[in-house]
Amino acid sequence: MPQTKTFSLYLAKQTVQQHRGVLTENALSRLDGGRASEHRDGNLGEGATLFLFPERRSRPKWLDDVQQVFEGVGDLSNVSSSALVVFEAEGRIFVTSFAHAWQFIDESQIESDFGLRVAINALSDSSVRRVDRNHLGEAIRGVSQSAFKRDLKSFGLEEALDLVRRVSGKVEDSEFASNLAGSTSLRITREMSLAELAGTAAEALTLAGSDQYQGTAFSIIDKIKPVGDRALIDALDQLIVDSVIEGRDNFELSMPAWSEDDIVYFGFVGIGVRGRFSDLLMSNYRQCLGGNLAELSVEKIRKKHGVLAEFSNDALSKKTWPIKRSVVGSVVYEGGLFAISEGEWYRLDEAFKRDVDGLFAEVCEQWDREPLVIIKIVSEDGKRTGFESELSYNRRCAEVYGELCLDQEIVSVPDVSFGKFEVCDLLDIGRKRLVHVKKSSRQSSVLSHFLKQGSNSARILKTFPQARQAAVGKIRERFGERVALDAESAFGDGMRDWKVEFHIIDAVRADGEFRIPFFSRITLQEEARLPRGMGYSVGLRFIRHPE
Repeated sequence: MPQTKTFSLYLAKQTVQQHRGVLTENALSRLDGGRASEHRDGNLGEGATLFLFPERRSRPKWLDDVQQVFEGVGDLSNVSSSALVVFEAEGRIFVTSFAHAWQFIDESQIESDFGLRVAINALSDSSVRRVDRNHLGEAIRGVSQSAFKRDLKSFGLEEALDLVRRVSGKVEDSEFASNLAGSTSLRITREMSLAELAGTAAEALTLAGSDQYQGTAFSIIDKIKPVGDRALIDALDQLIVDSVIEGRDNFELSMPAWSEDDIVYFGFVGIGVRGRFSDLLMSNYRQCLGGNLAELSVEKIRKKHGVLAEFSNDALSKKTWPIKRSVVGSVVYEGGLFAISEGEWYRLDEAFKRDVDGLFAEVCEQWDREPLVIIKIVSEDGKRTGFESELSYNRRCAEVYGELCLDQEIVSVPDVSFGKFEVCDLLDIGRKRLVHVKKSSRQSSVLSHFLKQGSNSARILKTFPQARQAAVGKIRERFGERVALDAESAFGDGMRDWKVEFHIIDAVRADGEFRIPFFSRITLQEEARLPRGMGYSVGLRFIRHPE
């Protein structure tokens, strides 16, 4: 009786014609040098090859340390051999790896989303156990897990904000697999032997080409699709370099998502020029490159050139990260539309992008009065220049415009699921506006959180009478009885005729326009839809940084 086993299955690109074509140069060198062996056998699919990579016995590096503490520990040696099996089924070449032999597979010759496409067609979106996702504003990949089956959207994959990178779960009522996980490879668990893997590969190939997922929440893949093909990534990275050299405005620089602390200045490392800037701009990077601009390369933006940030909080050390991780923007390449965020490339559906850009243009508003300018602050030693905090700015706005500053004023609502929330940064009772303010539009994750926070506050105030009462209580506590009564009257029994406004303080872009990163515009599309559906109006306004 076959045992339950797990195999990792890779699909070679159609251009690969020979079994050796899936191997790295290191693997080929081992074969040619006699440090690996090749064995052919026709008993698996339409033809198969076994590549064995034996390792010599070696003494563990940690053994000396252990022997210094424990007596009587003899000599040990490790053997860590591995293998690849390359076989054909349905006219395509597949690979399965044993031990650590996956490192000998040339990723550029492998279909980058084969496992993912199989998984989204084989799994129900209501039976996902784990989703690895790359949130478009986060610098590290998030993992959501559940001990029980859950609906895909309960993992937070909301309308293309989170891109599915790896999906795993239990397959219901299927002989294909009991459990599977899909990314580049397909990790499949079922009762089978290696000899039966070719049949499983044929079934997987059919699933990979299916459009069954389009009727599920997995259809998100068609709107925004991660790029995993190494050759394509290299070509797209070169387009970044070309754009910077030629002075085009396809790409800008943004903050990665690992910190929301105020940054007092930015600089660049690895280019031999010192310079400090109050904002992170591509034009500043070009300026620092100077006469070396034409020598810019993919390797430099990936590894050699970086961004440096110093924070207003002196307890935080300076941070640096590669230029590529800060690049945001989009480009058309070979008929496809691609965008980059947090160092990751994505292919976009053009109709989806038009919808997102259209909504952004629709909610952007001009000022009916000149907005208050944020103040530049210079440190006592004169070495650091930055801008005042959001709280300081909001307090000044409240005083000038007769609004209430509720920034960092947390409202507690007992006996409800959300518990606590922030009403807004500035409450304009007379004009019925919930105003939310954010410095800089260059950090996707912070902006996305900002937009969600505004939408969430509007929803809470609209649907929970006790939340409105708690907000009035906070206003009474901070501003007195008369103001609290005015707010209570304006809130009414359902926030009728109120508006949610997002104000973003930022530098103008190279083309003279204000923008937010595309992936934050996706968030805006969703977070504007909810308040609008509840009767709010929604607006977005920009406040120019002082030159």
